[in-house]
Amino acid sequence: MKNDIELINSDPKKIYEEGLKIYKELSGEDIPPASILSYELSTFAALLGNIKAEMNRVALENYLPYAHGVRLDLKGTMYGDRGKRLQANKSRTTMRCNISQPVNRDVYIAKGTRFINGEYIFKTEQIYKIAEGKTYIDVVAVCESAGETPKILKGELNQIVDRYDYFESCENITDVTGGSDEENDDMYRARLEEIPESFTSAGSDGAYKYWTKKASSLVTDVEIISPTPNNLEIYVVNKQEKLSTEEKNKIKAFLEQPNIKALNDKIIIKDPTIHEYTIDLRYTLYRDAVISKSTIEDILKKELKNFTEKFNLGRSLNIQDIIGICKSLKEVKKVEIVSPSEYQAGKTTICKCTKINLSYAGSDD
Repeated sequence: MKNDIELINSDPKKIYEEGLKIYKELSGEDIPPASILSYELSTFAALLGNIKAEMNRVALENYLPYAHGVRLDLKGTMYGDRGKRLQANKSRTTMRCNISQPVNRDVYIAKGTRFINGEYIFKTEQIYKIAEGKTYIDVVAVCESAGETPKILKGELNQIVDRYDYFESCENITDVTGGSDEENDDMYRARLEEIPESFTSAGSDGAYKYWTKKASSLVTDVEIISPTPNNLEIYVVNKQEKLSTEEKNKIKAFLEQPNIKALNDKIIIKDPTIHEYTIDLRYTLYRDAVISKSTIEDILKKELKNFTEKFNLGRSLNIQDIIGICKSLKEVKKVEIVSPSEYQAGKTTICKCTKINLSYAGSDD
């Protein structure tokens, strides 16, 4: 957030003028313009201006909308464990471990058995066994390192490091999901704003939204619908992607703890409706544009991409927003929107841009 509130005046010009006034009150003389004393006072005024500007920034960080980094963490300490920043999370998947044939004993897969895909290693966190007469078992494997991992789709994690008896093959039967970096300042700040609601025991929307985000660092937005009393449909989304079944089950189990769930509430974790669209537009530049067409196009694509990534649940498509982004560049004279059309999103719908196409329509006076 821009620091547009000034608690402490840091304007060097006003500091300089105040210095001139004080000097005259103490000495009875004016400081001549362009004198050595004038330059020295200007230097001190500039230095004090920098110091007071930093004091203003620090003072503003006492308030939640302006706090960042460590100061934001300190704001969270007043809520105890609820106010702690969410740490990086490890991704996980379900592995199917096969043996070559049924055998007359249990086959054990040791705790810490490792599977590998490129530089990413996943391992089991408990002992599993393939029961006598069976040929496979599904096990949960967790990435050794916390944080985001690239997309590893179903079937792509199929190499084992620590072979078990009668090993034949292994592969992940679900996409790898759940990896996330440490909660960033914007998401952490938004969650801190919701904490007061979490202290209610009446099962309010605000409380469930807070606890849902607490349950999974992947959740970026939540919408709660109650079609009938005590029946809650909780819609969750990770940016503009649906969460895996594993992650939704994890959230449901967390919310159903006795100290979180209101006594008679029944909870269902659901996926939102995703409305996919493309941005396809034609733009005309002024003939005297000083920036090249390729540079303008790069800027437009970046700004439009940033715009589309900020869509959350229930936000509708307004083509005037797209036109406004393009027209913010003074070199752009005219914008013709081919797609999308206006779209009114429901509370549980998220709009997702799949492609951005820009066509140059020439230049004009």
